[in-house]
Amino acid sequence: MKCFGKREVRRATVIKRTCLPSDELGVPGAEADNTATVSSPSTRRLSAVLILCLAGIVLFTFHGVLGHEFVHYDDARNIVHNPNVDGLTGKNIHWMLTDTKYAPRYMPLGWLCYAVDRELFGLNPQLWHGGNLLVHLLNTLLLFVLLKEIVSTAQWQKTVENQRKAIWCAAIGALFWAVNPLRVEPVAWASARIYGVAVLFVLVWLICWLRSHSASTPGERRFYAWAALGAYAASLLTYPLALFAVVILLALDVFPLRRAPAHWSRWWQRDSWKLWREKIPFFLISGVVLALTMAVRIGSDERYRPATLAEFGLMNRIMQAGYLIAYYVWKPWAPLDLAAAYPTLHAFAPANPVFLLSAGFVAAASLAALIWYRRQPGLASVWFCHLIILVPVLGLSEYPHSAFDRYSHLHGLLWSGVIAVGLSALWTCRPRRYFAAGALAAACAAFAFLSYAQVPTWKNTRSLYNTIVSRFGEHPGRGRFDEVLAMQHLQAGQTNQGITCLSNAVYYDARRKDRHIYIEAVIPRSERKLADIFTAQGDFSNAVSHLEGALRTEPEIDQFTALSLQYSATLTKLGRESEAEPWLRRAIEISPDDASLHKELGVVLQKLGRNVEARGHFKEEQRLNAAASLQTKVPAGSSDASL
Repeated sequence: MKCFGKREVRRATVIKRTCLPSDELGVPGAEADNTATVSSPSTRRLSAVLILCLAGIVLFTFHGVLGHEFVHYDDARNIVHNPNVDGLTGKNIHWMLTDTKYAPRYMPLGWLCYAVDRELFGLNPQLWHGGNLLVHLLNTLLLFVLLKEIVSTAQWQKTVENQRKAIWCAAIGALFWAVNPLRVEPVAWASARIYGVAVLFVLVWLICWLRSHSASTPGERRFYAWAALGAYAASLLTYPLALFAVVILLALDVFPLRRAPAHWSRWWQRDSWKLWREKIPFFLISGVVLALTMAVRIGSDERYRPATLAEFGLMNRIMQAGYLIAYYVWKPWAPLDLAAAYPTLHAFAPANPVFLLSAGFVAAASLAALIWYRRQPGLASVWFCHLIILVPVLGLSEYPHSAFDRYSHLHGLLWSGVIAVGLSALWTCRPRRYFAAGALAAACAAFAFLSYAQVPTWKNTRSLYNTIVSRFGEHPGRGRFDEVLAMQHLQAGQTNQGITCLSNAVYYDARRKDRHIYIEAVIPRSERKLADIFTAQGDFSNAVSHLEGALRTEPEIDQFTALSLQYSATLTKLGRESEAEPWLRRAIEISPDDASLHKELGVVLQKLGRNVEARGHFKEEQRLNAAASLQTKVPAGSSDASL
């Protein structure tokens, strides 16, 4: 078949535009052509074969997750040690619907996913990971259906050949998303089940919404419209990843439905009201969930609250946003050197070239999208979707310092759509079609290999954290990962390796510049653990040194009291009681009603020959113990009153 040049393509475009219905010329309100898609035994067989191929490739690429364990990466908090998801009880369901403290997001259906798995599989990690793989497989097939729907809807003629084209383009687009190494984290991490389920509901939502516009009867339209609304709500209540994904519906109005205005300025005019009106229910649902999410984040634990402008300034936010927006443009096409966490956005310098280049790219691309909207409305719509879908991960509902792989789980669907539609546009020119399809097939094969090699990273906590520490290198942000790795070594009886990792945790975290944003107490925990190790080995000098380091950094009152007592007891073994006195007095200032502190200080003062001061603290100890005993004593006659 002849490949058109630019002049022929332009002439063909003009001819097609003159034959389009009024809605395709930018007049909203007219519905798209609802001509039924042609189907034949050959296209049905092709669909079945490609679906089986997609399923086989996905299962082969990710089957390694079936041997994985739970990892010390929120699995304990979310699943293993969370009593609120240990079954489908009325108490647990009430907690899922009302909790605003346990997690920094409102996600009742997300907790329900965990509870259903606990009910069905207990704490068998192989079955949990098998469930993740099943969800990913289902998402791949739903994406195939969605892309086929988009390409088919965009066809000028509903022929068998065009249907075959739609099937092939959809399969390649779905495969690109499914085997991309950025998918490894959501599939191989048990706690990421909620990401997979949230994306599943998004795919159902988009399929139903498209079919509500192609349905042949009013009853079918209503059914699909309500199903789309329910699926979108379910996605947000599972995990608020698609808070601003309503913009996708506007992009679908541009292509393939071609109901959008011909110029972007006409989106705000009265004749575009119908396009906005039908999306109001989705905006309302998004607004409610956004309000709940922000309320929960503000009222949750300090570790999860949003960073203030004083902690994370406006310029830092702008440059961080530019970096992330650019990052998720190129990273899906070059998914190399992956890890569960990245150091780039931790204590970064906004004036670094990578951030300046990213900001410049985002500004230029946004301006080009506005200018070229009339000539390339589809590409412009994709760019605006890219910008808006990423808003939650810029710090609104997610961490502001991370570019996690899982954040691309929903966003990656955009690039699959671009691939499917772009390949469809090249279909009439065989050389270009074969070249593009071959290049994409090679990329998918490379991605599948990289994903297969990446899966073992998530096998257990040690392999996961070794990868993270290696990825961070000398970056100060690695301290909290060294601490977890140390615990793994100590549990395995590898004391020397544990000491090395704990020392690294203290060294690197002390140099971390963003510790004030997230209170993680890595240093005091690591110092105290080192003190325990050296105490067990009889090395009291080293133990004292680490206990003092813990005392200087411990923010918790209860922990400070316990550390002061341990510090004093260890110094006593070295005959250095006098060094304990200032720390004990400081602890008493913080907790004046703690009898154990007065007793310990009395003992220290007595050993130092300061008996008068010691007797004062012993008397205070007795008074506090007597007061505590009086408060817990049962009042006389209480047993008679119960008769």
